[in-house]
Amino acid sequence: MAPGHFDVSGIAELPAKPPILWVRGDADAIVSDASAFDLNFLGQAGVIPGWPGEDAAPAQQMVAQTRAVLERYAANGGSYAEEVFAGAGHAPALEQPERFVDLLLQHVRGAA
Repeated sequence: MAPGHFDVSGIAELPAKPPILWVRGDADAIVSDASAFDLNFLGQAGVIPGWPGEDAAPAQQMVAQTRAVLERYAANGGSYAEEVFAGAGHAPALEQPERFVDLLLQHVRGAA
């Protein structure tokens, strides 16, 4: 999912901009600014031998990058809400389903 292969930043330029609900867990080890699945972050942390350095292989700050795209989306006329589930990992909808369903229903009703 590196930006060179998966880039959704173009949503900020779409003419129609439905509201976006971004739900994430604050304990997500996958989508994170310090992802355990990012080889460059692990290299920076000293876990991957031979890491070539930040200039050649920067860590992917996934939360910050996502937020930057959503901020651009909002600046161009869209809107988004970021809901962070405390203590939830990569699947907050499964870990806290009642809260997720409530938020999703509110979001869909508000968009209608």
